[in-house]
Amino acid sequence: MPDALYECITNTNPNSNVNVYTTRYCKPWKPSDKLISFLGVWESGTLNGINFQGYMVIDGLILTAYLDSKGHPTVGKGHLIQPGDHIKVGQTITRQRAIELANHDIKDAVDGINRRIMVPLHQYEFDALVSLAYNNGAYSHIDDLVKKVNTGEYYKMFDFIKNFQTGGGLKYRRYTEAKMFASGVYDATH
Repeated sequence: MPDALYECITNTNPNSNVNVYTTRYCKPWKPSDKLISFLGVWESGTLNGINFQGYMVIDGLILTAYLDSKGHPTVGKGHLIQPGDHIKVGQTITRQRAIELANHDIKDAVDGINRRIMVPLHQYEFDALVSLAYNNGAYSHIDDLVKKVNTGEYYKMFDFIKNFQTGGGLKYRRYTEAKMFASGVYDATH
């Protein structure tokens, strides 16, 4: 268990209680509908219609497997196709299968954040962290992020998230996630 963030002394009366309130929530956290839409726009380019790559998008899902900007086979809501998925580039999957793949990927990110973050969070702070974990890998690539959040220095997170692993050209996505963490603005337009 991590060390306490703050220590305080109230009085010496063992029968007294001090109630402390916060607007932040404790575990287990669940992703909001706003986050699901945010991820759909970031991963597919739009919620509905034709995206910038010319793919049809339905509810943030691309049903035809394609190669992403790094050449990785991808489908649905940014799901990186694994050999066990038995999906080939150009193949179309059902909306239900795309939803199942997205839910699995989101669940991994949610579980990773729930398991590793030890401080209370607002819903929008949690959603921003899930977006980062979803995009970077819930376990292997967010160690520095987890350490920083667990310090409880929420006011430092905007700058940290904004600059978090942006070597791959994700500066604007990180900016939108930092803005979400700091102020609850779910704006995925890009």
